[in-house]
Amino acid sequence: MQFAQSTFMGKQLVIPSLILLLFCSVGAAGQTEDQLGVRLKKVAVFEVRPGIDVFPSFATDGRVCRMVVEKRQYIDSRNADFSITIPNTVANQLVDDLVPPTERGKASKYLSSDSFVAGGASFIKQDYENVSVGMYGTPEAGKTSGVSVIVISWPKRTCSSPR
Repeated sequence: MQFAQSTFMGKQLVIPSLILLLFCSVGAAGQTEDQLGVRLKKVAVFEVRPGIDVFPSFATDGRVCRMVVEKRQYIDSRNADFSITIPNTVANQLVDDLVPPTERGKASKYLSSDSFVAGGASFIKQDYENVSVGMYGTPEAGKTSGVSVIVISWPKRTCSSPR
């Protein structure tokens, strides 16, 4: 049995392919936290409950001026949870944990005029003396069936970084 000799065209493709493979494998080898920190902005995140994260923004005086609460999506080799919905009861408990009623102050008589329910989305915003609490969710017969994102903001505090 005889094998055909390699052609010049085959050699032309092998070398660039190896170079491309080398460059691609450098990124796949992994990056350290320091390497990522050179290219990307590091943000603060806190886990308020297992699988639920709080992303705070801070005022120039160091106090929190805004918190965004979201459910973290989860995946591993055996399981995946792409649901981003937080049950209403849990969402209300999270708000109570993060901003107790005594810190919120008295609630306004009506929901904020920013609130809406339209199509497959809703935004319910309640203003208090010291904070505003907004919940983005999905409507079900005029009520939210779950919350995707909770935004707690302190209107009297100015965030030092853009939102």
